[in-house]
Amino acid sequence: MCGTGINVMTDSSTKTNRFKPAMPIIPGVPLPADEIPGGFEKVNSSNTALWADRSLQIRAAAALLILLCLVLVVFRVLKKEPIPAALILDSPAADGTSALAGSAAPGDLPLAPGPVALSQDMGKPWSLAKFQLKLPTGERAPAMVIRLPGGSGSSAYWGLLSVAQYGQCELELVTDVAKIESEYGFRARHPMVVDSCAQTVYDPLSYGRAHGRLMHGQVVKGPGMRPPLAVEILIQKGSLVATRSE
Repeated sequence: MCGTGINVMTDSSTKTNRFKPAMPIIPGVPLPADEIPGGFEKVNSSNTALWADRSLQIRAAAALLILLCLVLVVFRVLKKEPIPAALILDSPAADGTSALAGSAAPGDLPLAPGPVALSQDMGKPWSLAKFQLKLPTGERAPAMVIRLPGGSGSSAYWGLLSVAQYGQCELELVTDVAKIESEYGFRARHPMVVDSCAQTVYDPLSYGRAHGRLMHGQVVKGPGMRPPLAVEILIQKGSLVATRSE
């Protein structure tokens, strides 16, 4: 029989050296070979194999492409469309009229409600811009805005539908006062809006009454019953914005 004491053999390699703690694991910092915990190499190689998966790369590229397409679509939707070029007459034509009717297809004109011209392009008195106005019925009516002499802000502009109530011909701004006298029998001192079918002359600087209100375009000659139908014009961020008609 041996002695009662049990002799325990201890492997010095399994002892923990209290004066040499284990190296902490920091992402991106390699560990010495003797300090790599068990199983770490296996996990690392597994992650490398995961990103090397060809099918995973294809799916990631497809997701990135879809995301890019969505960003482009959102940008296109939020991007403001430029104002279509308005037909501007800032000087009298050869025959003294604003003969813009038929000079451009209706689809080429700005469509209101919305911006119809830039105020910087309408700085001269009697400048004129044509556009189309969508009515509550869904129809599109020809319209125009005229820069009147004097005044400031929105009051310097007269917006109107280009066809008089119950009229058939498109209204015109005639800047040649001699032509107004010879063709319409009215002696004018400034440009007038005329209806060549009804031979009616409307004065942009005088007010006529309609529905109990005073409006630009008093009838000074011809059978017209009232001023042309008015279109509200506002100035917003340097643009003339047509909102609605009466």
